[in-house]
Amino acid sequence: MGAFLLFKRESGKDVSQMKQDDLEDLLLLMWCCVKCATQAEGGEFPLDFETFCNSITPSVLNSWNEKVSCSVEKKSLKTK
Repeated sequence: MGAFLLFKRESGKDVSQMKQDDLEDLLLLMWCCVKCATQAEGGEFPLDFETFCNSITPSVLNSWNEKVSCSVEKKSLKTK
């Protein structure tokens, strides 16, 4: 939940308002998720958004999208 709150604070909009083809929003959500997960485990996350983006490759982004899509599909199937 922290990642969704951080996304809203950083972007000014709710995650539900994201457009699938908005690369900046996608990267921002990814950054928020990684940052919050690291902090939840008691770790430090030293990368600002721009530095984080500079470390992401297209293959990392594609992998992230695939995992998120699979997770959403599994949740959809469970609720049916």
